[in-house]
Amino acid sequence: MTARAALEQVASAWQLVRERFGAYSLVMPGTPSFVCQPEACDAHCCRAFSVTMGDSEAGRLARETGMARIQFLEIEDGEPIALPLAQPFLLARDDGHCRFLGPALACTVYPGRPNACRLYPHFVVYIDPVAGRVTTPSPGEALRAVEALLAGEALSPVPLLLGHVECPGFTGEALSDSAWRELLRATCQLQYQTV
Repeated sequence: MTARAALEQVASAWQLVRERFGAYSLVMPGTPSFVCQPEACDAHCCRAFSVTMGDSEAGRLARETGMARIQFLEIEDGEPIALPLAQPFLLARDDGHCRFLGPALACTVYPGRPNACRLYPHFVVYIDPVAGRVTTPSPGEALRAVEALLAGEALSPVPLLLGHVECPGFTGEALSDSAWRELLRATCQLQYQTV
């Protein structure tokens, strides 16, 4: 299979599931790149989403900010709330938005921000091309699927790099093939926390 054929398989897989992902668009080579535009943004992501984070992310944020966890996590009875999730902690919110959303609509703790914020506005979904449905591969399978796509090999599952359509930041230069490859690989690694 050629690299072109692999991209055609990605486009075909997207057609199978695009109606389920109405808030997203497929990101391919040639798509405008993401450049944060706080002056053109109403901080939709910082207002609409509750951010979950794991222990290592909470540790990174504590180190980067010098803050205690109770200062930036949702707390109850003086202790961080721990949900029964893989990412058990919730980033604190104030007045309907992330606690760290600054007055200029920029992140005030950008170097230590959680992985969900590092990922946004991208994420990778995986499609079983035979069943025509979303699948959840293991981290190793996810990485292998991305590497197979980048090598122009037959794909199963098919990784799709998606971008959130409500984000106004897709205004940069068109993604070159190499920039798209780097973005896909980095998004997958961050999504599966392999970096």
